[in-house]
Amino acid sequence: MMDAIPSFLCDFEKFKDSEHGTPESPPLAHALLLDAMRARASDLRIEPLSGAKRVRFRIDGILHTVAMLTNQQGQVLLNQFKAISDLDPVTRFTPRDTRTTVHLEEGHIDLRLALAPCAHGEMLSVRLLDSKRLERSVKDLGLSVEMLSLLEDWLENMSGMFLAAGPTGSGKTTTIYALLHQLKFQSKAIVSLEDPVEYQIDGITQIRVDELHDVTFAEGVKAILRLDPDFLMLGEIRDKMSAHSAINAALSGRVLLSTIHSRDAIGALTALRNWEISDQEIAESLVVVVAQRLVRRLCVYCRKKSKLSKVELTWLRSRRLPAPARIWRAPGCKHCNQIGYFGRIGLFELWKIDDEDYAGILTHENEHNLRQRLLAKGKTNIITDGVEKVASGLTSLEELRGLTR
Repeated sequence: MMDAIPSFLCDFEKFKDSEHGTPESPPLAHALLLDAMRARASDLRIEPLSGAKRVRFRIDGILHTVAMLTNQQGQVLLNQFKAISDLDPVTRFTPRDTRTTVHLEEGHIDLRLALAPCAHGEMLSVRLLDSKRLERSVKDLGLSVEMLSLLEDWLENMSGMFLAAGPTGSGKTTTIYALLHQLKFQSKAIVSLEDPVEYQIDGITQIRVDELHDVTFAEGVKAILRLDPDFLMLGEIRDKMSAHSAINAALSGRVLLSTIHSRDAIGALTALRNWEISDQEIAESLVVVVAQRLVRRLCVYCRKKSKLSKVELTWLRSRRLPAPARIWRAPGCKHCNQIGYFGRIGLFELWKIDDEDYAGILTHENEHNLRQRLLAKGKTNIITDGVEKVASGLTSLEELRGLTR
């Protein structure tokens, strides 16, 4: 069933009898990209179904259907995207990916395209890489006052390794780039090693991993260290090689920033151990881990105070979470296109390794004990941070419950 979001619909009718548009009307692909930009979409997808093509936008992490096309219309659209990205329109049975920049009436936008053959035809996924989304300061991320204070203290006395932890799509890259934007104003040399370089930032030397030309993570880190940087950013610690490269860079005396997949801040420790990083190396290099998730932000124009339902209260009690005195709900309005949400906000936990944690890592203390110690110190975790944001009207309890599922 199609989502009722008429303001996101492209005017497909004017392209009904034209495969390429006219001089007066841009190609359908450009019109769709404009629609996606205006809708704040991070991705658009053209999905093959049985006898039709479905167009969907990902907005604030949720997919919305914006149009159903015939197979012929969908193929025209696919061919136009292949044309603007210089892909062979004839090849249909090989997975492909590429990057391109498209100039539209509202400015230029960088795209990352991925094509894959499916049972009913080709599927296209387009990531809209709008660098303006990453022009955020650390203060705009959504960290609590306590977490922000700890992070700013580290920024004043930077050392060792900083990790942003969480699953794919949790905003880790946004956090890292917020730190990089803050660092680039200092009189320091910053070099990044990324796979790929998604966003270009003036003032930062960015190197792309290119294994075809022997620029692996290991070789890339060696090359970067010869450039004598003050700060080094690795796009992601994803395997044993990149983990050891990151640790070696941090132990060399440079400040290293990177991302890692783990369920929470303490989980980053287990990930490093699984890649055969010794406790001594971890204790000597790891300084700060910020774990995070993204939830949708309630629309400020239509949100209203509400009471907890019995089901919601039972859920909170089952999780041993404090019940807010009030929560907020948003029915939808013209400002949020009747969705009830506009934008996203992060839920965070910050682990700054202290002397007690350092000793625990050295003695191979397990995740459970380290996590219990943090709780005993009254540290906020992702879920309790979420409850606080629910109580303040920033997000809904429904979003928080969906996150825990």
